[in-house]
Amino acid sequence: MKPNFKEMSVPDLRKYVLTHRDDMEAIEALFHHPSLKWKTMPPLVTGDGMPIEENIQLAEEAIKKRVEISNEKQKQREKAQEDELRLKLEAEIEAKLRSQIELEVEAKLRQKLETEIEARLLQKIAAENQQATRQTTATVTQEAIDRAREQLKHDPEALAAIDTIQECGGNLEDAARLIAIAAGTEVESDLLEKLSSRCRSVICQDDLKAELPVMISAIAEFLVSTSGLPSRLATPIALFAIEQGIEDFCDF
Repeated sequence: MKPNFKEMSVPDLRKYVLTHRDDMEAIEALFHHPSLKWKTMPPLVTGDGMPIEENIQLAEEAIKKRVEISNEKQKQREKAQEDELRLKLEAEIEAKLRSQIELEVEAKLRQKLETEIEARLLQKIAAENQQATRQTTATVTQEAIDRAREQLKHDPEALAAIDTIQECGGNLEDAARLIAIAAGTEVESDLLEKLSSRCRSVICQDDLKAELPVMISAIAEFLVSTSGLPSRLATPIALFAIEQGIEDFCDF
């Protein structure tokens, strides 16, 4: 039993005609389908029912062309869908990679900042440790005491201070404290460090760095004139600066 061609859709009719090429009724129904806007279609049969081969061939070619056009449109639709899907996937991948890259950049920046901060802190701590470890109770060797005694042999006050330093085993802080106590001066903690810092401007004059007697004389004069401290303290202060290293002492 033949299907009702008038109720069939164009795609269904096309499929039917391609598999029933001799069914003139189906071919004619396809060409006269209401959804197709072809102007005219040549008759496929004569008045007495004989098929017209030329028209049938034209009809087949027309159907074939329509099928090719339909297939091409289908390919275009599929390609458009594929392109749309690709764009969507690219956008998703880009967003994911962007987020990942931003996290990596943030991590690298954080690491860089942490490294810089750590370096600054280490530098600060080293400076603090350097300051903290400065020998406020610096000691001098017997050789240094003998050398100073020779250089200061014409300065009785300095020689007396040298004797005190020797009695303290070369400990300059202890000697400074004993000199201050003997002079009736109030003794502070870290006395030698504080006094040497107070006298830094005097000690670090270029014309005083090389000559110990000249340095001690200048320090003694400075102590007496500015604070009333005993001039004998100038000797342990000068030796303390020399023991620290004049250049380092003056750069501090």
